Amino acid sequence: MALMVSISGIRGIVGTSLTPDVVLAYVSAFGHLKRKEGEKPNHQKIVLGQDSRPSGEGLSTLVKGILVAQGYYVYECGIVPTPTVQVLVQQLHADGGIIVTASHNPEPWNGIKFVDSDGLFLSPELNQVLFGLVNNKSTLNYSSQFNFGSSERLPNPFKDHLSLLRQWRFSNFDIIQKRKFKIVVDTINGAGGPILQALLSSLSVDAIFLNPETTGKFSHAPEPIPENLSSLCSAVVEHHADLGIAVDPDVDRCVLIDEKGQPIGEEYTLTIAVYFYFSYVYPHIKSTLTGPQFVVKNLSTTRAVDDVVKNLAPEVKVLATSVGEIHVAKEMERVKALIGGEGNGGVMLPDIHIGRDAMVSVVMVLQCLAFYLEENKGKSMSDMKKSLPEWQIVKMKVGVEAVDVDRALREIVGEWK
Repeated sequence: MALMVSISGIRGIVGTSLTPDVVLAYVSAFGHLKRKEGEKPNHQKIVLGQDSRPSGEGLSTLVKGILVAQGYYVYECGIVPTPTVQVLVQQLHADGGIIVTASHNPEPWNGIKFVDSDGLFLSPELNQVLFGLVNNKSTLNYSSQFNFGSSERLPNPFKDHLSLLRQWRFSNFDIIQKRKFKIVVDTINGAGGPILQALLSSLSVDAIFLNPETTGKFSHAPEPIPENLSSLCSAVVEHHADLGIAVDPDVDRCVLIDEKGQPIGEEYTLTIAVYFYFSYVYPHIKSTLTGPQFVVKNLSTTRAVDDVVKNLAPEVKVLATSVGEIHVAKEMERVKALIGGEGNGGVMLPDIHIGRDAMVSVVMVLQCLAFYLEENKGKSMSDMKKSLPEWQIVKMKVGVEAVDVDRALREIVGEWK
């Protein structure tokens, strides 16, 4: 399998398509891209995190060494969610960030995501510059021994992220705490165990964790889709839980299971978050807003989001972008969107940061369910789901190993020009 290069960074099979030479080329190019002329060593800062894959520590050590050799001061986070790195880039006023992760790909894979100084992934335009630097190695250079940077291990990298969630003016931890929810959580031995344990403990949730250890030895296929969540579905029923939560290895996607052990569908994480926002947040801020207001999603997201907005705030427009978090993020930034996300379980709340974030999803979903149960005695998670607009979207994956994808796309473009 060849190295996958996209606006989401690079991914490959460790030792085959993702090798030290590849990491050197792309990280060096990123360091060159972010370099400010004339800056002294350690003045420019990069935040470095990783998911829990066994290859992550070695690759992170290599990434740190390259950045230090370019004169950067590196904040090492260790195993943390991707959105935690994005938050820290903003909070620490860093020049950028790097996450060593292959997201939901299987265990033999790893990869690198590149974060700009605004906490967003690199824009499509900057990605093209980065790829050009990789192809033109003569432009890359390193510091002399007297101009090397250095590094610092952050002792509590989750602190700022959790604080932002608590301090959001519409976070109502009290109503969640009063419900005494019982929840089963599957963190797939990825990066989500520690931060979700801390978050749910602060919410007085009785949380039963499946696979919380950050070993990177995934107990099942890591993408949080129904066919991979049978153990979680069974555990929800077995423990008489109010709901189940599954996240992917780098904790930017969140998928829900109802109290009957039935997957709600990744599309409905964003739908519930949007319903919560326009039911319990928007009415409090509507009078303070001026000009048109927007919600942004991608083209692979359920129409239920549009219907929720139409029903609760018909004056708000829903915009759709190309697939890819950065496309949604840039459009949200451009129109100053209230909320956005993708139909893969990714919620993006600008009040926290413009990036998919499973912790944001958990807080919004639990508040929404708590309010719903307060107003509808004797009801449940499945009842709340039934109260939302009902749409189905079918997503399938097709192997392309025997297909010349570039040629096929050129032919499609040619046919429809």
